[in-house]
Amino acid sequence: MSSQAYEVFEHTADIGLHAYGRTLSELFIHAAQGMESLMVAPAQVHSQVGREIAVEGHDEVSLLIAWLNELVVLFDSEYLLFSQFEIDAITRTHLKGRAFGEPYDVQQHDLSSAIKAVTWHEASVTLTPEGYKARIIFDI
Repeated sequence: MSSQAYEVFEHTADIGLHAYGRTLSELFIHAAQGMESLMVAPAQVHSQVGREIAVEGHDEVSLLIAWLNELVVLFDSEYLLFSQFEIDAITRTHLKGRAFGEPYDVQQHDLSSAIKAVTWHEASVTLTPEGYKARIIFDI
């Protein structure tokens, strides 16, 4: 398993992310951190507000997509950027957690790209001997 939490890769008009975690919770946190880092450098986002997030899926992949898409919706609807995440409860099909961050401020945040959606294209969550690995591609 990689020692890093996530790595970005190029994918035509989209951008992709491989996320890693020893546990499913850690994987979901690292995937969220990686996705948010595509928009704004994590050091630019401070934990001023929090949002409760509860999502469901029919397996780990659909749950991960639902979790990340909920964060995209919060940016689209409330202009919230996040840098810290907590998972309170997670199963293969349910997640309850929290995201902490602040509203986007053009003076403070250098927005590199906005994510339109988390795609199903080549999406995967795999259990390896070292832990979990996810592959996600974002429509930007």
